[in-house]
Amino acid sequence: MAELLADIEGLPVLVRLLIQDVPAEMRYGSAPDADVHSLLSTTLEKAVERMRGSPLRRDDPSKQPLAIVELISSGVASAPLTDTVLRVGPLELDLIDRTVKRDDRRIDLRPREFRLLKYMMQRSDRLLTRAALLKDVWNYKFVPETNLVDVHMGRLRRKLDGPNEPPVIRNVRGVGFILSPTPFQKSSPKVIQQ
Repeated sequence: MAELLADIEGLPVLVRLLIQDVPAEMRYGSAPDADVHSLLSTTLEKAVERMRGSPLRRDDPSKQPLAIVELISSGVASAPLTDTVLRVGPLELDLIDRTVKRDDRRIDLRPREFRLLKYMMQRSDRLLTRAALLKDVWNYKFVPETNLVDVHMGRLRRKLDGPNEPPVIRNVRGVGFILSPTPFQKSSPKVIQQ
């Protein structure tokens, strides 16, 4: 079995190829100088083409068996994908459905707000500087003098925090923000500077 880890729009995807799906050049080592990347790319392209042809292939059982990628995309996978949901305190962010909930309340977010919340949830209880947010969420290569982070953070906080709910995002004046389910401690949090 061969495994390939890919990152598709920020979502890590593990692709497992069965021996029958791996090209013969890789299986038997007949081409030691073969480009492994191109061989795996070709194999993945063939699997995608098979998936496009007939989603479940129930019509003709004589066709070759489904690849693992096909089984998962067809909904035949045996294990639920539980690691695609981030949870921090009352917040729940589903990476597949792109939905956000606080307890039972559904929250509608814009794409940038979703990316910002995802980034913060993956680094909960850490102080995130404005520079780190600009670099990692907005993909800026420099730190401009702007209130862009503060404006988006304000919108996100208003959507996340209901009238009688304690805030989950806290501002550390002049430094950055912390997403935490617990009340703010006086001890200094870990600072992410990039």
